[in-house]
This record gives sequence, C-alpha cells and structure tokens, in this order.
Amino acid sequence: MKTYLKTRTYTKIAVAGIFLLLFSACKKYDNAPAAPTRQTYTANVQLNGANEVPAVTTTGTGTANIIYYSDTKTITYTLNWQLGSTTATTTGMHFHGSDTGGNTTSSPIVIEITGFTSASSGSLSGTTRALTDTEAAQLLAGKWYVNIHSSTFPTGEMRANITLMNTSTGTGSGNGY
Repeated sequence: MKTYLKTRTYTKIAVAGIFLLLFSACKKYDNAPAAPTRQTYTANVQLNGANEVPAVTTTGTGTANIIYYSDTKTITYTLNWQLGSTTATTTGMHFHGSDTGGNTTSSPIVIEITGFTSASSGSLSGTTRALTDTEAAQLLAGKWYVNIHSSTFPTGEMRANITLMNTSTGTGSGNGY
C-alpha cells in the first residue's frame, strides 16, 4: 500500500510539474493587430506662373492644401484656381515628381488629378491612390509639385512646389482623417 501511495503521489507531482512547465512557457497573445503609427504632413502652397519651368507670364493664381498620411500613403488635397484668362479652359492637373525632381526642374506626371471643371476657375478636393515607397520618399524629400494646365498654357500655367511639414504623430484609424 505504501508503494502504491508513493507511486501515486510521484505521478501527481510529475503531472503537476509538466502542467506548470507547459503553462509557464505560454505567452498570452493579443490577436488584435497593432494600430498603425500615423504621421501627418501638410503643405499649403501658392500656384503661380513664376513657379513653372520655364516660368510663364500669367495673372492666374491658385492654392493647394495638401495632407500626406504616412500610414495609408495617400494625399488628400483641395485645389482652388483662377486662370489668367476668363476665356481659357482648364485642361489638366497633375502631381509631378521624380528622384531628380526639384524647384527648378520639370518632372514626369506621377498622379493624374481628375474630376476638375474645364472652366477658367474652380475648386476641387480629392484623395490620391496609395503612393509607392519610392514615391512617398520623393514627396517627403520635396521633389514633387502640383501643376495646372490651361488652353492658354498647354505645358502648364501654374505650379506649386510641395514642401511638407510633419504636423502630428499618433495612432491612426486608417480612414484618412
């Protein structure tokens, strides 16, 4: 009987030890994904003919309010413009950029801006597609600009070079705001 009790006691201790080892090695995991870190960059820029490369003479002006969100890699924008001639039409809008971009160079179109009116003035808001890592790096390095083309200046009537400022850091919801 003593041997039986001894064996049973050792078995209980061994089983308890195994459970203790198994459960102490387990880590509690939270299945919820970590909220992305959001950095918000903004620029409020003036569009004019003097910023075109080469510069053009126009009385046309505009503004662009630009917000870049690092977690979604998207740009939200609001453009307001008035062409230099009230009889001219707006023919194109784009974000331009490249690795060699800058304030005094022309760069290829990266993102078309659609939905604008062909009138000589207007306002437009929108959100771009997600930028690639390379495009995001170019934008943050100040190598992008926004351009408005017109029937008077088909290669570009107004341009604004984009220099972003980091305005906030935090946890984002991914909804663009």
